[in-house]
Amino acid sequence: QYRNMKEILDQHPQVVANAITAYERCGLTVVKEPIRGGTDGSRLSFMGLPCANLFTGMQGIHSKQEWVGVK
Repeated sequence: QYRNMKEILDQHPQVVANAITAYERCGLTVVKEPIRGGTDGSRLSFMGLPCANLFTGMQGIHSKQEWVGVK
């Protein structure tokens, strides 16, 4: 089980704010949803490098049917 990196991200709100700004500059609509799962970002966050999970459009994650669309 991974630790909840929200604890760290709440201490560094600029990480998420910068990601949102970058998405918006690309013309994308940001939808913030909490997720839990195994992630390297959790470990890195607790090692001093705050990381947010950024959705990249993946579907069927970690399954035989995993895919991502390319536009």
